[in-house]
Amino acid sequence: MIGPDGRMTEEAGERFAGLTAAEAQEAVVAALREEGLLRAEEPYVHSVPFSHRSGERIEPLISLQWFCRMDELARPAIAAVQRDEVRIAPSQWKRVYLDWMEEIRPWCISRQLWWGHRIPVWYCDPCEETIVAEHPPERCGACGGELRQEEDVLDTWFSSAIWPFATLGWPEDTLELRAFYPTSFLTTAREILFLWVARMIMTGIEFAGDVPFRDVYVHSVIQARDGRRMSKSLGTGIDPLEEIDVHGADALRFGLLAMSSTQDVRYSDAKVQQGRDLANKLWNASRLILLNAAEAGGRPDPSRVEDRWILSRLERTIASVTAKLDGFDFAHAAQEAYGFFWSELCDWYLEIAKPRLYEGEREVSAVLLHALERVLALLHPVMPFVSEEIWRYHPAREGHLAVHPFPLADESMLDPEAEAQVEAGIELTRRLRAWRDLVEVPAATVLSGSVEGEEPQEFVARLSRFEFQADGGDPVASVGHVRVLPSAELDAGAVASRLEQRRAELRAEVERAERKLGNEKFVAKAPPELVEEERGKLERYRTELAELG
Repeated sequence: MIGPDGRMTEEAGERFAGLTAAEAQEAVVAALREEGLLRAEEPYVHSVPFSHRSGERIEPLISLQWFCRMDELARPAIAAVQRDEVRIAPSQWKRVYLDWMEEIRPWCISRQLWWGHRIPVWYCDPCEETIVAEHPPERCGACGGELRQEEDVLDTWFSSAIWPFATLGWPEDTLELRAFYPTSFLTTAREILFLWVARMIMTGIEFAGDVPFRDVYVHSVIQARDGRRMSKSLGTGIDPLEEIDVHGADALRFGLLAMSSTQDVRYSDAKVQQGRDLANKLWNASRLILLNAAEAGGRPDPSRVEDRWILSRLERTIASVTAKLDGFDFAHAAQEAYGFFWSELCDWYLEIAKPRLYEGEREVSAVLLHALERVLALLHPVMPFVSEEIWRYHPAREGHLAVHPFPLADESMLDPEAEAQVEAGIELTRRLRAWRDLVEVPAATVLSGSVEGEEPQEFVARLSRFEFQADGGDPVASVGHVRVLPSAELDAGAVASRLEQRRAELRAEVERAERKLGNEKFVAKAPPELVEEERGKLERYRTELAELG
């Protein structure tokens, strides 16, 4: 009895026709009361939907709608995903897609909106003929009468489903259609996997003759900081423009990639700050290299072990990051690129190479300029703005970095021997520094020690900033392959006491972590990232305890 204008129709009776639903509700109750037909009135609460646009109550309205049969369209779209002609990642969404498509129902394609593609249906009122046609018919084929077109428009998703090829000139055989259809990659939210992605695949196969894309990546949902879904009405939304004002666009981009996952994740301010720190480090390290490097071009041919090491590690990082990007593992790709640049290139290699760089040595300049060029290209998809700006000052630049080739790993630069030698020295240095901090040895203290193996003491000393002497005597502690011996500045008893105190602390932490991870309720209910963090802690505690004996 409710008409499309929201008012009572003649079916409601003369007394109520023309009233709104709310007015009719009051009028009906009043009429019942007047006629003595109302037995009782009592308040109760029930769920009533309201429109967030108009603020009015939503009333169900039964009306005739146009539907599209989907079973014939779905079959080839199911087969395309089963054969991996369209690859869906993460893998669990492939199964979700197939389950939905195999149980697909007819699709209501008509909408009562003012704007859109009008449904290609025409009616003849005199003979009640209904005509569905690709092109508008001039008159009714049955009686020759005039026709009127359906006023409903196609569902928005129906129109959006043809977007991949309709925007390229289809149904005409255009150059754009030949060049850009099918495309390669689509990233999407899980809630439109059926509304849009499945329908693009179905219409693409049906009308354009091929799938619209080869890979579909279903990204995770970034939740608010407290774990709730971002919502304007709840006030839990995070404005990306505000974050960019504080941290920068590159920092936000890096942070979102670094916090991405196969599951929903909370927005991480720490990851965005990590991106900001990386942008600053990239700028400062590039400035150091570009201001001090001697003129050097072409492919470097290093002789020093540390030069061969950094170039080898660079190529391994390029190969690994590329593989992770190809597998849509954006978080680990971003973190691995970050780790190589921050730790290996800056914290280790630049510190070792600085004296040679300041002296204008051509060999180290060639290594650093080559490494910087490839690092900028590697980081460009993750941090496009700062990398593009630095690229302007690189002597090897040709045009914009945005159109510079993404680096391909050069296996001829791999040097496992150099990697093993330098990484042994780095590990030694880290352990010595950790040992020094643990036993509170002043940084200026001279330690005596003996180094087992073939690593040259001069090279290890450059890495660690320690002075080693091959003296005899009983060691205070063993660190890796180095026996650290007491010198005049050290109190051996105090050192032993500190070491035993740290062992006790580690044993307690190991027991605590083992109890926590042994709790089935914690493992089952805690966020997966929290469980993984706890496992990582346990592994680190056990490793350090084993090193300290």
